[in-house]
Amino acid sequence: MHCLDPACASACMMGALKKREHGIVSWDGTRCVGCRYCQIACPYNIPKFEWNSDGGFYNPRIIKCELCRERLAEGKEPACTEVCPRQAVIFGQRAALLAEAKRRIAEHPEVYQPEVYGEHEGGGTQVLYLSHVPFDKIGLPALTEESLPHMVHKVQGTIYKGFVAPVALYGVLAAVITRNTRKPEEPS
Repeated sequence: MHCLDPACASACMMGALKKREHGIVSWDGTRCVGCRYCQIACPYNIPKFEWNSDGGFYNPRIIKCELCRERLAEGKEPACTEVCPRQAVIFGQRAALLAEAKRRIAEHPEVYQPEVYGEHEGGGTQVLYLSHVPFDKIGLPALTEESLPHMVHKVQGTIYKGFVAPVALYGVLAAVITRNTRKPEEPS
C-alpha cells in the first residue's frame, strides 16, 4: 500500500522497512532480524514472509510490492503500469493520481463507488483504489483517517509525558523489592 505514515516501518525496530524515494516502503534484508512486527502492525496485511528463502525459518525474506524500485532507478515505470492495457493501474505523483481518480469518478459516477480508497484511510496511502463495489467487499479494511503510528505516538506521549508513569512504576517496584528483601524480625 505504501502508506504515507507506514505502520510497518514504524514497528520495525531495526529500520529494515523504510519509506524511501517515490513514497516506496521497501525492505532491507541486511537489517531484518525476522521479528515479524511489521506483519503484525500492517493494517493491510501486506508484508508476507517467504519461509523457504535463504534465511530459512529463522530469518525469512519479506515479500511486498516495492513498485519495481530497480526499474524506477533506470527511469522506467513499474512493470504493472507498463503492461496494463486499459490503464487501470497507473503510476505517478500522489496528487496527480488523486486528481485522475476523482476525474474518473466524476465522468462515470454510475461505474465507481463515490470515494477513492487510500485518500484518507489509515492516514492515506500512495496506492489509491477505485471500485465498482464497496471496498470492504474486495478486502480493504475500514480504517480511521488517523494513521496507526500517529495514534501510537499520541498514546505513548500521554503515558510517558515527563516520564511520570515510568518513574512511578520504578518507585513501586523499588518498594516491593525492599519489602521482599528485608530480613525477617527475630522473635523476642
